[in-house]
Amino acid sequence: MKTSKKLASALIALGLAFGAVGADMATTEAASVSEIAQINVKKDGSNFQYWNQDSASFKALKAYVEDVTNPSSPNFIPVKDRVCVSDMDGTFYGELAPTYSEWYLYFHRMFNDPTYNPSPTEKAYALECLKAAKAGKISADMDEGEDRAQSYAFQGMSMEDFDKYVDNYFSNAPLDGLTNCTFAEAYYLPMVEVITYLQNNGFNFYVVTGTDRQLVRQALKAPIPSINADHVIGTDSLPVMERQGWAGSQYFLFNEDGAKDKVMRGPFQFTDNKAGKVQNIAKEIGIQPVIALGNSTSDGSMLNYALANPKYKSFAMGVCCDDSVRDWGSQAKGDKFKAFCEKYGITPISMAKDWKTIYGYNVTKTPTRDFDTAKDFKK
Repeated sequence: MKTSKKLASALIALGLAFGAVGADMATTEAASVSEIAQINVKKDGSNFQYWNQDSASFKALKAYVEDVTNPSSPNFIPVKDRVCVSDMDGTFYGELAPTYSEWYLYFHRMFNDPTYNPSPTEKAYALECLKAAKAGKISADMDEGEDRAQSYAFQGMSMEDFDKYVDNYFSNAPLDGLTNCTFAEAYYLPMVEVITYLQNNGFNFYVVTGTDRQLVRQALKAPIPSINADHVIGTDSLPVMERQGWAGSQYFLFNEDGAKDKVMRGPFQFTDNKAGKVQNIAKEIGIQPVIALGNSTSDGSMLNYALANPKYKSFAMGVCCDDSVRDWGSQAKGDKFKAFCEKYGITPISMAKDWKTIYGYNVTKTPTRDFDTAKDFKK
């Protein structure tokens, strides 16, 4: 179905992942990007396909939405206040193969991109990040450090060129750890259903992620077009004008005297994670959410912020990565986050028990994950 599969043996196992088919169809492998874009759960929720509908999490979601959208209910929430915020990696997009999609792109830039020549210091730090990612031991300092390093690696690239770079890599790099799936297709199909269900019930859906904001905006355009670019909050680099140099904005005129100015990726600004997510929601949305979706304690502040809404009945769900058969989670990891959810009144979702499929019925877990940067990726 996808030409990229013919290239799988020649491509590196580094990549980025995303995936569902139309709500009235069953997928035989990872859903293509166009098929994901067709997912559209009706307002009444009658055409969910990928959830075990007797699961407690599914019933809780349906009950909440039906209650707060019912004009006769004392818990009715006006459309203007129906704000939902959601993490991305591990919440509706894969992150266990074996590290974040953003990190794969960073490693490709540092080790396999012939157009980029990193300094010895850059390369040494990238090797530290690679070692930590392989071991699954990424410290909080390194999490933000990689954000800064990646921002620097793409600094000076035009916004348009960066978008093309993301498209090329996501569409062609095979997903490490899973068969029949590229990084552009590795979305959690049940959660894409949830996104459209909420949107069709009048919820304003925002992505609030630790991943690079521009990367996420570009990655979501085709598979989930209902999420507008202005509804993505993420880790940021400051956009700059190519000709501006040192000049302050008061001394610079865009396209002055016929110049053809470009907006470029500039220096690192901030990491959108943990309590910082709450700060950015307050700053950029200005309305306290009534629904929050996440998958780890890093989302805990955002999840609790929604639950603390003083005006409306609120709801939070946590995706527990407990599926070691179809994905690279584990019962221990799932149980740890489930305990956190139960402590704070967050509804836990079991990937293993609550979902009929994750990426598609013919996507299977591979015996091992290569994570090999020695192989080149060319397209």
